[in-house]
Amino acid sequence: MAFLFGIALNKNIVIISGGRLGNPDFFMKCLTQVDNRLLICCDGGARHLAASGLLPDVLMGDMDSIEPLQQMQYERQGVKIIRHPVEKDFTDTALALEYAISLEPLSIQIWGALGGRIDHAMANVHLLITGKYSGVKTCLLDEFCEVFIAQTDVRFENAVGCVVSLLALSPQVEGITLYGFAYPMTDGVLTLGESRGISNVVLKDPAGIHVSSGDLLVIRYRQKNVFPEEC
Repeated sequence: MAFLFGIALNKNIVIISGGRLGNPDFFMKCLTQVDNRLLICCDGGARHLAASGLLPDVLMGDMDSIEPLQQMQYERQGVKIIRHPVEKDFTDTALALEYAISLEPLSIQIWGALGGRIDHAMANVHLLITGKYSGVKTCLLDEFCEVFIAQTDVRFENAVGCVVSLLALSPQVEGITLYGFAYPMTDGVLTLGESRGISNVVLKDPAGIHVSSGDLLVIRYRQKNVFPEEC
């Protein structure tokens, strides 16, 4: 981990939250593809690295979900520890994102933030708004999908057959144009609470999304016909 005058030279930050991680082999495969990375574990998220032999660069949180022995081992191995009180206003994942943004990276990936407790999962989805307005490319990832907020233009390549769902996170999202999809749209509008953008399909390569205003949540499933349980 390298710093210059307090600014991280690591340009891509990976945050590992304490929720469901999914397939550990898939996670490790994706992690090895992140160049010049800084690895932040949120408290109990450190358990996801236990079998991999990897050390986090930073461990942060209220330390109520990590084994004391593992925490002591990390301290001896030089991992940076940032402690927060148990009685705090924000989740460990939110505090980790705030810290990551302060390092001015190019991108932030958050793993272990979906599935499990629905309140935490929903809070983590809304953290993407913080990432968007900080100007840092931020996404939630698991073995099934990637979740992010569209920053004006989004382009998908090699995604034919993949399902992409769109939801408004602001009261209204305007100027939505979709190309390369089964259900195209030109200068359309989605409003908060409607499900009209669910389960579109990429038909052509490349496909893309343009948004003029508002916060459009994009959920892109990685593989054709491979999903978690549907509602």
